[in-house]
Amino acid sequence: MADQDRFARVVVTVARGLGRVGRERARAGEVTPQQAEALQIISDRGAVSTSTLAQLLGIDPSTASRNLSGLERAGFITRKKGADDGRQTDVRLSPRGKRTADTIAAESAKAFTDLFETIPRADRAKVLDGLEVLARCLDVERGG
Repeated sequence: MADQDRFARVVVTVARGLGRVGRERARAGEVTPQQAEALQIISDRGAVSTSTLAQLLGIDPSTASRNLSGLERAGFITRKKGADDGRQTDVRLSPRGKRTADTIAAESAKAFTDLFETIPRADRAKVLDGLEVLARCLDVERGG
């Protein structure tokens, strides 16, 4: 049981640290962490439906819709009915949203590069291997 306890402690510590990085990158874009994540997903995909965004964020579609309403009011996104399915809404970044997503991505890259540089060179490959295994496990859990 000691390995499971150690794993749990380490994962909680890592999650807290990544949460801090997320909050800092969100501040760089003057949005909430969840909004920052939404902007990054939309930026990566070009356009996304509300339901897909909710699934990727791991939140309820009604929560995603409310978050998107705030982003739309602030001028970060635009929403319009999907071309293929009129019941679906496609979400895209506005020019302001694109600039913000780019700023968030740059801040994120810098933060993670700085973090990577603190890992002793001899441990970097092991850390990367372990993180890739964990990422695959988390992706399977999310149905990805």
